[in-house]
Amino acid sequence: MSRIDSRPRVISNPTTAPERAQPEARQAANVARATAVGHTQVNSFESAARARPAVAAQPIPGAWRGGPDTEVGRAVQSMVSRLQSNPDANNITIKGDTAASLFSRAILDSKHVTNEQLIAMANVPLESLASDEKTKAKVYKKVPNARDLPVHKFTVAMMSAATGIDPQKLSEAVPDLGLTGAPNTPLLYAAKGEGMQRSTALHDFTDYLRGAGIKGLNKAVWGVENRVLSAIVSAVGGGRY
Repeated sequence: MSRIDSRPRVISNPTTAPERAQPEARQAANVARATAVGHTQVNSFESAARARPAVAAQPIPGAWRGGPDTEVGRAVQSMVSRLQSNPDANNITIKGDTAASLFSRAILDSKHVTNEQLIAMANVPLESLASDEKTKAKVYKKVPNARDLPVHKFTVAMMSAATGIDPQKLSEAVPDLGLTGAPNTPLLYAAKGEGMQRSTALHDFTDYLRGAGIKGLNKAVWGVENRVLSAIVSAVGGGRY
């Protein structure tokens, strides 16, 4: 009878269980960390919004001329307010400009236009600008749709902002605003090119106000005061704006 030896004892390796547990433990730890981050991390859109710098407020055109308690400051504020409230001053674009942007750049922010001229503009009455009935008849004969033209509305918006005259009344009284040439000459037409339209709108603004008593306005914008010479400077694309 052969000897029966005792069965060998199975000795478990103490490192086996921990080694199997390590990946599971690491995975659990990673999940925990991800969960914690998910609760505490700022949303990426919120983070981007916080990181984005605030947009600087745009300066008010002409505000450098004087505070709201000064005569020129009140005049400028009224002009800017009228520009903001008139759809035609902001919705009609000619050669990259609205009436509001052109008026702000060429008049309110121009170092050549004086405070005294701005104050005087605000006091120009409709009667000083209005065309007589004979002139109006010539305008409608040559350009029947004169008051429907975008360049007319554009010019009226600038003139109304400066003077405070109601745009509708101004359009009725001066239908030739925005037309190239002059009603009492053979040359009167609606310009097709936007460059000519914009320069005509601005020249009509300065020259009609010059005729209403605002001396030096043509020179401030065009470099010369004479009506014809300033019109030529305008037509060839000159000016200080």
